[in-house]
Amino acid sequence: MEFNSTSGAAPCSPTTIPIVSTLASPFEAFSPVTGSGASARKPISLWPGMYHSPVTNALWETKSKIFERLLDPPKDAPPQSELLVKTPAQTRTSILYGFSSDYILREQYRDPWNEVRIGKLLEDLDALAGTISVKHCSDDDSTTRPLLLVTASVDKIVLKKPISVDVDLKIVGSVIWVGRSSIEIQLEVIQLINGKSDDADSVALTANFIFVARDSQTGKAAP
Repeated sequence: MEFNSTSGAAPCSPTTIPIVSTLASPFEAFSPVTGSGASARKPISLWPGMYHSPVTNALWETKSKIFERLLDPPKDAPPQSELLVKTPAQTRTSILYGFSSDYILREQYRDPWNEVRIGKLLEDLDALAGTISVKHCSDDDSTTRPLLLVTASVDKIVLKKPISVDVDLKIVGSVIWVGRSSIEIQLEVIQLINGKSDDADSVALTANFIFVARDSQTGKAAP
């Protein structure tokens, strides 16, 4: 089975997951420096939670029964056998970074040039693509063991322009192709100027991730 996101399905609003900072302010334990009016600043590397992705936390906090079942499937459950029919719109998902209002979140993603750290963004892209692939491929039958979806490759990444850390950011992802045991997810990183993304120029990065389905017990390819 294969399909393209531009054919057939009517457009609909994606599920949007808000992203918030995952660590406390570094200024809380420090008093202002005498004379300058500036706060003493704790080194970023020592901030608690600095290496825990806010996106990973948000995805887990908003996990559905599908994810809960993935954590503890029945030991004697048969494999998922039904081939599902879903449109890309049904599992289209986005995440929203409130950089303009969340200083701590900005600091978690800021690089020395006041842009978003691409390495951390790639981690988030992979996490969101994985979430979408699981939502698209999993059934609602709690008596079967779910598929194991694994990142096979990053097919293509196009950085169209620098991504500022001072404006809100949204990542939107959806399925664009499904094969026998693989699935391709396309993601767009969109800069929201004044809270809007009215034109194609707002798309700062696109990426395509390919996931493969495996039986969670045997490790073999699964449809």
